[in-house]
Amino acid sequence: MKKWAMKPEIYSGFASLERLQQFEKENLCFVCDPYLAESDSLKRILGYVKRTNSVEIFSDIIPDPPIETVVEGIERMTKIQPTVVIAVGGGSAIDTAKAMLFFYKRTTGNKVKRFVAIPTTSGTGSEVTSASVITDTQNKIKYPIFHEAIIPHEAILDASLVMSSPPSVTAFSGLDVLTHALESLASTNRTNYTNALAEKATELVFQFLPTCVNQGMELDARVQMHEASTLAGLAFDAAGLGVCHAIAHQVGANFKVPHGLANSMLLPYVIEANSKNKETRRNYARISRKLGICPPSLPDHLAVSNLSQAVQQLAIECKAPIKLNSFGIQEEAALLAEEVIANNALNDTTFKTNPIQFSVEEIKDIYRNIIK
Repeated sequence: MKKWAMKPEIYSGFASLERLQQFEKENLCFVCDPYLAESDSLKRILGYVKRTNSVEIFSDIIPDPPIETVVEGIERMTKIQPTVVIAVGGGSAIDTAKAMLFFYKRTTGNKVKRFVAIPTTSGTGSEVTSASVITDTQNKIKYPIFHEAIIPHEAILDASLVMSSPPSVTAFSGLDVLTHALESLASTNRTNYTNALAEKATELVFQFLPTCVNQGMELDARVQMHEASTLAGLAFDAAGLGVCHAIAHQVGANFKVPHGLANSMLLPYVIEANSKNKETRRNYARISRKLGICPPSLPDHLAVSNLSQAVQQLAIECKAPIKLNSFGIQEEAALLAEEVIANNALNDTTFKTNPIQFSVEEIKDIYRNIIK
């Protein structure tokens, strides 16, 4: 039995921030990073909040949110006792808010009336998922948390908040969207519902991501990518992910490689490895033909090869490094970490829904492709 539910409520468009006017006489806790806390974007967002509310801002957010930050956030929330939590930012801010809220509710028994997510990057899809990824910096392990309780009640999509995102952030987060979509298409829990969302997200990424990277103020492209991120988030939250994310989590934890970049390095090789599964090969071939990456008559194995090449070419077009050594990670250090990376990937929650249950050695083989 598989379940499909459309959560959360999604508000999009340039009037969507008006949703914040719904709150009156509430205790609001905004969670964002320090840069956003000082930005005009947050001032604009706060401009929609009625003065009858009290507002507190927790901005001690850093990339790859560590456990220590989550603990600090829980302590702040315990003092604030918010009735509404509003996460504003990229995946790190939203993931931190989710983890804070998850453990805050369980340690205090307090309830929050509304949890709102406002993404400022087009990438993680965290605004619509039951996932949060936190980092154990001491042991260099990323832990994904999956629980329905951390799905925001509503997501507000205002693409104008993404316009100032720099090219590298736009590229890495956009390639993360592509990974979410293609991994959910291969997942053992995929359905027709998730496939439809994932296929549309994949189409939008190939069509609009290069424009967003090279012409960041192109409004329509930004809108399309912002919605693609949410579509892919809905797809993978229901279907699951796979070995690409399982390895990428460890690469990020060990070498501070941005998550979307780690995914994009691995994705072409994951596509090739997963295509050894006949049904997955058919799925990859179908999306390859649908995107016009290959002729309709091309055999499945060649259609898959075209897809993996197109994924890597898209990364190159977006000026994303395709190997760890291009990102500054020395080959010796990368090889030294392969045992830990492969074993931790094997135990990563996202690996469970991969179409092939690879061995540690097979995971190492995939990982070695991105070293140099």
